[in-house]
Amino acid sequence: MQALKYVFGGVALALAVAALPAQDDQATQGGQEGVSSQASGDRASRLTLRLKDRDLRDVIDSIRRKTSSNIIMEPGIEASVTIDLQDVHWRQALTLVAEQADCVVTEGDGGVLKIEKPPRVYFAFENTDIQKVIDTIAKISGANIVVAPEVKGTITVRLKNIPWRDALDAAVKTLGFVVVEEDFGILRVVPAANIQQDLVTQAFQLRFVRPASVFQPYVTSEYIRDLRNQTKMQRGMLNFSLLDTLKGMVTPEIGSLEYIAESNIIMVKDTRPVVDAIQRTIEMLDIEPSQVQLDVRFVTTSNDDLLDVGISPGGNGWSASLGLGQIPTRLPFNLGTGGWDDRIIANPLGDTPGGGAGPFADDTGNLPAATTIPDVVFGALNFQQVTATLRLLKRDAQSTILQAPQITTLDNQMATIFVGEAVRYAQARVEQGQAGGLLLALEEGDESPVNIGFQLLATPHIVPGTDKVILEVIPQRTALSGTGSSAIAPAGFDIFEVGGGTSAGAGQIALPRVASSTLQTTVLLKSGQTAVLGGLKSKTESESTTALPLLGDIPILGYLFKNKVKQETTSTLLVFITPQIIRNAEDVSDSMQRALKERLQDHPGSTLNQSMKQIFGG
Repeated sequence: MQALKYVFGGVALALAVAALPAQDDQATQGGQEGVSSQASGDRASRLTLRLKDRDLRDVIDSIRRKTSSNIIMEPGIEASVTIDLQDVHWRQALTLVAEQADCVVTEGDGGVLKIEKPPRVYFAFENTDIQKVIDTIAKISGANIVVAPEVKGTITVRLKNIPWRDALDAAVKTLGFVVVEEDFGILRVVPAANIQQDLVTQAFQLRFVRPASVFQPYVTSEYIRDLRNQTKMQRGMLNFSLLDTLKGMVTPEIGSLEYIAESNIIMVKDTRPVVDAIQRTIEMLDIEPSQVQLDVRFVTTSNDDLLDVGISPGGNGWSASLGLGQIPTRLPFNLGTGGWDDRIIANPLGDTPGGGAGPFADDTGNLPAATTIPDVVFGALNFQQVTATLRLLKRDAQSTILQAPQITTLDNQMATIFVGEAVRYAQARVEQGQAGGLLLALEEGDESPVNIGFQLLATPHIVPGTDKVILEVIPQRTALSGTGSSAIAPAGFDIFEVGGGTSAGAGQIALPRVASSTLQTTVLLKSGQTAVLGGLKSKTESESTTALPLLGDIPILGYLFKNKVKQETTSTLLVFITPQIIRNAEDVSDSMQRALKERLQDHPGSTLNQSMKQIFGG
């Protein structure tokens, strides 16, 4: 028995019911009304909607501006919306808003979204021919539907307030048929087996998505392990994850997919539903990526406190020296008068004639007039080498090394920047000469050159729908720290002895001493937020006291004979980083203006300001 019952029959009645205004079933709960987003202009934005009796067109316009998406509305749609959503993906929020106004969201070519208000069906069929069900849906919707002769069977269905296209798909799928959409909106209902004969070919021009580059930045450090795939790719192979995903969507043994690398085009040949699914996937993934500007501050500070108090006798201390000219025969004293000096060296017979001239000038030991007695000093205490300096010194020295590289990269793309120089050096090699001896030869070092400077390796990942960035960052700073100061060993190098003894192979060689600071971390930051990635503080204290023996130990007065030096050195290493998300041309302009303003502040008296006006005008 076949019966056809219309609960609400007739096109006019169905449209009238569909046009009824939506009821207020949810009130706004606190907060300011409107549409807000943490990341305006992002196609992955998450929205917060607090709306009460707001015009649907105004809401759609707000969502369009917040997400930079292409949304159009059918003319004649008039409805108000009351809804309260917290942190919902914008595509889902758009669907929910449309449902509040009895509308649907359809996606067309190029990712254009269309808000439509299709007729809704209200009917019940019991054991009815599928072709009659399709014909009823066609009359209600006004759609152009072609039914293949193989489409046969009966169906029982009860639908209430359902968009006609959803009702059509549900009805034909119940009997194993499919709906194929042709040009100009023509719909064909055919058996699933016949769909293999309806192969279409379509080309998709990729705009932003490309295969992974064969060039990858890296940082060389013993503290970092490179986990990238080291398998060598064969000639003609591509590292293109999107291509692998799309190939998995192609119908096996029927469809085909090819990639044209020169023009970045994907060619697909398959059934229309598969081609449409591939198109939707490409449109979802091939979107303009955001950029992230990284501003890094690598700050090294050193503070020296020196206290030098007391009387310093110099590096060698107090000294007393005795200088001898030649052996004298008499002293410049009044000899022979019985004084203490007569007992030192003068002749005891000082009161006799010819006496008092000293033992070596005795007439019995020397021929007369054979000895010349010069008028010299036998000895003298020399205090010219004694230096006494009163030091009261307090010195506070500070130094700051600031390295501030900036780099801009695409979302999810690795980038690196290096600012510095390459320093080459030699190494010694001992080899045997032709005569059998050992010769010392010099050659470039195995690890030469040494890169001295600052390198930053970073990979930003923007959290979809927010203004937050997950940042993988590796800053590295290297500098020469040797103590050399000669032509053989310049600053930053140290001298090493090579060879041995006095052989021809002995010599000296200068090698660099390298100080390195490396940090690897992953942080979560908001756009424009500055974080301290790492800090290292070292403190060195030294104290020395120099004093005269015995005198320096005298209480209170001993301070006049001693010197005390106390030195304290504090070194601090800080790494600051600030990510800034760039989504559109306005963000690029703002970023450039900030960088130029900072450079002008660093060089107020330079010609940079004039040069900027010549380039950008103004």
